[in-house]
Amino acid sequence: MDLTFLIPLKLDSYDRVRNIITVLIYLLTNYKAKILLKEVDTQQRFDELILPQLKKRIKNKHLNRLQYFYEVPQKEYFHKTKILNDLLKISTTTVVCNYDTDVILPISSVNKSYELIMSGQSDAVYPYGVGVYQKSVSYVEELYFQFLDTKMGENDIKTLDNYSSPNSSTIGWCQFIRRENYINSFMMNENFAAWGPEDCELFYRLNLLGNKVDRIDDVVYHLEHARTTDSWFSNPHWQENVKLWEWIRRQTKENLIQYYHNQEYIKRRQTNVSVQ
Repeated sequence: MDLTFLIPLKLDSYDRVRNIITVLIYLLTNYKAKILLKEVDTQQRFDELILPQLKKRIKNKHLNRLQYFYEVPQKEYFHKTKILNDLLKISTTTVVCNYDTDVILPISSVNKSYELIMSGQSDAVYPYGVGVYQKSVSYVEELYFQFLDTKMGENDIKTLDNYSSPNSSTIGWCQFIRRENYINSFMMNENFAAWGPEDCELFYRLNLLGNKVDRIDDVVYHLEHARTTDSWFSNPHWQENVKLWEWIRRQTKENLIQYYHNQEYIKRRQTNVSVQ
């Protein structure tokens, strides 16, 4: 597959450890795609907590598709938008996918999202519907070990149904995007600090700038986890994030393009933007 999954990582709870182990095994097992994973934290934990579990369950030839990076944080918060941009610039495939550490998708949804972009029908695909398409999974220890012992095929994923409840779904979790369009649409906005409406803004901007954005009306499984200020409304930067999002929505397309051309992170990355 000409596809790379981009995964920002901070192991801020035991839930996250179980979730990322599950997600990586799921991705490496089901897709011949690359994975770029970047852990940003005050201490590197991946080698101790994650890698041994992967080596137990994944053959080396598949594990070689995973490329891992570590960085000490430059901010007091988890700067997800910057990490995604770092990984995007390293990637080389036609299609990339922003992928949260807590998400499992039906295999058919991933394959269809990829095919829609590769065939030229779409520039970006959200592989779940709007409405009540989220299945919030109570990912308890029993289920964790039970699911890891499966082949994680399409039918195996449905075992998560027994521990899930329906919830609302909109625009978070993961997005498949044609890499060239993603870069030309100014990537993630690094002015959003920690958790906030950065996913809403990306969806809005992709559409505003003329990308063909599609959806697949299928479910998304969200492996529930503990929340910190990096992943909830308790984020101290929440209000500023909301103000930025509201300001962006009031801009014309031309003003917004000018705004992005002037952003330091765009200049720093020396991106060739060609949006008209």
